[in-house]
Formats: sequence, C-alpha cells, structure tokens
Amino acid sequence: MPYLIDGYNLYHAAIKHNEEWSHFAPITLCAWIARDMHILGDLATIVFDGTKPQGRAETVEPERTIKIIYSGPQSDADTVMETLIRKNTAPRRLIVVSSDNKIRKSARQRRCIIMGAKNYCDDLWNRSRLKPPSPKEPRKKYRGVPDGELVQWLEMFGIDPEEPGDITDLIKF
Repeated sequence: MPYLIDGYNLYHAAIKHNEEWSHFAPITLCAWIARDMHILGDLATIVFDGTKPQGRAETVEPERTIKIIYSGPQSDADTVMETLIRKNTAPRRLIVVSSDNKIRKSARQRRCIIMGAKNYCDDLWNRSRLKPPSPKEPRKKYRGVPDGELVQWLEMFGIDPEEPGDITDLIKF
C-alpha cells in the first residue's frame, strides 16, 4: 500500500523518538524511509514545506521507492497533502503518516489508513533493527550442476550412469 508522509511532522517526531536520529537531516530520514519502502516493497511520497534546499544533492537510494515533494513558497505541506489525498483514486489503500489533525481529518473523510508519526517511527525503528533479508539463492541452483560435478554427485548417491533405467536416462550429457 502506498504511503503519503508529512515530512517535517515525521522528522520532528523522529528526532524526539530516538537519540540516534537526533542528528539526522530530513534527507537522511528520507534515506531510511527509502530503505524501509524497499524492504516492504512499497512506495512513499514525502511532502515537505518550502522549497528544495539549494546546493545539496537530494537523491536517495533506492530512488524508485520514494518521491519527495516540496510545497513551494506559495503553499504548505498540509495543502499539498490534502490535495493528494483528495485526488487519490484508491484512498482506502493509502497510508497517511501524520500527527497533524487537519491532515488526519482529510484522510479520515476519504477513509485512508491513518498512522501517527510516532507510530510510524516505532515501526521504522523496529524494521531497521531486523536482520537484513537473506541473500538470494545462488544462480548455480537454477543453471544446473556444472560439467564434471554431475558424475561426482551420481557416484555420491550410488547411481551408475552407465546402467540402463537409471535416473541418468532423463539427464542429457
């Protein structure tokens, strides 16, 4: 399910939530969210007040997991988020992360899933402390046994490759 996150609301909750996060810049928190979305297999849109900071790279890896939006000088994050909630075509699947009453009211009216910033911080912290996902299975498993190794395996299991009717009839050399 896609997430819509109130950027500074979550940022302030995060730096209060955990001392390790107190030195984070908002873009660092975005990087944590991006990794979290990658683990969850989800997407997040993070909305911040103001304009994009000048002179700093704003790319976050993995890039395809989050989208960062700045409200611009003439608007605010609340207005942008309310618009995104109103325009969402599947609001019951949308998870809105904010502790702001105005945003929560808009989300409730569209029957979005609502999560407080502190609750999301708890979940983010708990998931970040889990072991990383186990590595993918080796390619060797899908490519078959390399040349020369097949005979060793057949011998290990007591199968004679020369004997008719053995499993080796099914194996092409």
